[in-house]
Amino acid sequence: MNKKTIFQIALLVVLASGGIYWLSGLFKPAKIQILCDIHPPRMLQRNPRPASASPQFDVAFGFDQKYRLTDLKVVVLDEWTTNKQAHPLWHMVSASNAIPTKAIIYGQWINGMHPAVLGKHAEPLQPNVNYRLIIEAGSRTGDCDFKLPAQAAIK
Repeated sequence: MNKKTIFQIALLVVLASGGIYWLSGLFKPAKIQILCDIHPPRMLQRNPRPASASPQFDVAFGFDQKYRLTDLKVVVLDEWTTNKQAHPLWHMVSASNAIPTKAIIYGQWINGMHPAVLGKHAEPLQPNVNYRLIIEAGSRTGDCDFKLPAQAAIK
């Protein structure tokens, strides 16, 4: 074999391995798997809610393992599909020492995180509106779509 043939074989191997790497996505971090659970909050006998009040819901999110979250936001899905800079209803960012967590509840404090805009709390969610939770944990990301049920369905 001459030098030209060896060079062509080496070039072919490099191009083939680069193509396999690019097409397969083997080295991309896996997406974070998120489960969403929507349920009425637990009622306390000491604090009954007036009958005229509309039912509120707790929205809980669980992850496939513990993650050190670096960014978390909830946006209206229709706005997000047309504008990636949509106004977040709830946006938390990590402090320098985020604590690994496996589950969160919409609007509640998360250890090691603070609101992106200081003093801003989570906005209330409306029924029959599609929302998206978007989270980042280092280089890994995940999202979950959810919608609160109609108030008339809960009795």
